[in-house]
Amino acid sequence: MLRTVPAVARAARSKVKKLRPDPPDVPSSRDPAPRFPQFDITWDGLLIGPDVEVPEHVADLTLQECRWEGADLSGRSFTGLRCRDTEFVHCDLSGAVLDDAGLTRVTFTDCRLTGTALSGASLTDVHIRDCRADMANLRMARGKYLLVEDTGLQGADFYRFTGSDCGLVGCDLTGASFADAELTDAYLHRSTLDEVRGAFALRGSRISADQQVPLGGALLAALGIQVTDSPV
Repeated sequence: MLRTVPAVARAARSKVKKLRPDPPDVPSSRDPAPRFPQFDITWDGLLIGPDVEVPEHVADLTLQECRWEGADLSGRSFTGLRCRDTEFVHCDLSGAVLDDAGLTRVTFTDCRLTGTALSGASLTDVHIRDCRADMANLRMARGKYLLVEDTGLQGADFYRFTGSDCGLVGCDLTGASFADAELTDAYLHRSTLDEVRGAFALRGSRISADQQVPLGGALLAALGIQVTDSPV
């Protein structure tokens, strides 16, 4: 005989929705990185400081359970970068090229990411907080549980960005472009949405009540609707 499972029991077994990225799985201690390291290898469990010499172009570097702190990496080009369980703290990555990078359980805290190129990158369980990322390039990047929090993203480019369960919270998105982006279950609370382009891509997103007016203006602009005092 079939038994009917009470709705309460089914609800109790339902999976709690994940709202934040998983943090990096960090080791209890790390070894200091050499000042003149090799770069086409795997760095595992290293503490990387500002004294490490980094060339203009770095190829095929893999970081595992590392912490990179206080480094000036501006303008550097990282080809084939792979990061897992890694922290970037107080680093300057402005203008750095991380195209097609693969980042899993990675955090960027108080970093400068102005103009950083992450085109085609894969960002899984990535948390960016208290950073400057104006004009950042995330064209055709893919995000899963990506959370950008309290970060400047003015003029950022999310063209054809594909994201699921991603959050842009407390960010300045003034002038950011979401043209042809595909976002599933995105949340945008506390973010500035003035002059956002490609607002149609934000359909289905969750916002707070005070964001209705600026986002409504962006949607009107996307529809080509003009608000005028007279018909002519």
